[in-house]
Amino acid sequence: MHAHEAAIRAVPRGGDVSGESHRLSPRGDALTEAPQPQLEGRKIRRAALVFVIGSIVILGATLWLTMGEETWQGVAALGGGFVAILLAVEFIRMALEAFGLLVLVNCTQGERITLVESLELTFEAYFIGQLIPLSAAGVPYQGFLLTRKGVRAGWATALVIVKGFIPGVFFFLVLVVTAILAALKWEGVAEAGMFLKVVGPLSALPIGLIITVLVIMLKFPALFDRIVDRIAAFLARKLPGKASQRVEEARVMLEEESHIFREALSTLGRHKRVILMWGVLLIVLAFIAEFVVAVVILWGFGYWGSGIMPVILQCLLKPILFASPTPGSLGVGEGAYIGFFAVYLPAHFVGVSLVLWRVVVSFVPMFVGGVLVAKRIGRRGFDLKKQPDPDSGASTPA
Repeated sequence: MHAHEAAIRAVPRGGDVSGESHRLSPRGDALTEAPQPQLEGRKIRRAALVFVIGSIVILGATLWLTMGEETWQGVAALGGGFVAILLAVEFIRMALEAFGLLVLVNCTQGERITLVESLELTFEAYFIGQLIPLSAAGVPYQGFLLTRKGVRAGWATALVIVKGFIPGVFFFLVLVVTAILAALKWEGVAEAGMFLKVVGPLSALPIGLIITVLVIMLKFPALFDRIVDRIAAFLARKLPGKASQRVEEARVMLEEESHIFREALSTLGRHKRVILMWGVLLIVLAFIAEFVVAVVILWGFGYWGSGIMPVILQCLLKPILFASPTPGSLGVGEGAYIGFFAVYLPAHFVGVSLVLWRVVVSFVPMFVGGVLVAKRIGRRGFDLKKQPDPDSGASTPA
């Protein structure tokens, strides 16, 4: 038995599953300090500037190349209520994810957060996650905020990590179902045509990586640690100075959080299985609601086919956007959705559809999240590394 496994305390069925033993180091030592967000104001502002300017340039160029008289006629036919419907669908998407977090937090331990607090945290995490892609910054940030609401530090981190893996598993199942439908030559798959043939393999790469890591992490923890150690040692030898130091920090984080994740998932599966299923369902529905935004745009511009295949295509697009190294999947997102809208709409509606999608799905929730983050942290900027430990009882940002 590994040391970290020996350190796990038994939890009574139906009881509080968020004890301090749920915050473990890679070596098995119990930890109680809150994970501190590593966010720098300059980095956030630079990423936001790149995202906004880059988006305006790409969207403007796409509009210029695709707009015609038919475009203006189609936009005029939509009316102001159409945008309100899109915004309502996007709010439902954020609310569903907030409900999922609320269920996972309130039904697995003694402390409680309100729906408003969960919704605020969801918007803030969306803002951070979009601007710092391929980064774990959102995990300590969400965990940090949950500890400020009284949730134990280890359990807060565990819940955030579990919540983060749910979409990857869902997208894997969608990929498998799509492959089966393609083999059966379903009519909807044929409609997507060449676009699906390109997106499918590209999506399989990040999805396959997520599932492989998940299986090794859960079934072969010692092997996972060895792989991480060897990759980190190789990179540390090749990279100079601070880069080598960041590799070591990433190694410690990966090993520590893999143990937290495995223990939390095991505990939830044994003692809170129904709660876990409700959390999974709500988060999956949140992503489906996000994809419905694009489907509503299609319907608004004259596509009245089934919404099933457009949703499936976006399930395959999302992992590609997640893997994008640019803020807000800049460039990658626009390119992916130009292809998506071109499958179902005439060329003169592609540019305006892209603008509506980007504004509703990215700009609006990121703006709300950015305002909340700025309000929470105040003039001290985004670097919370020097904040006091939540267990010390010191005052903290609201």
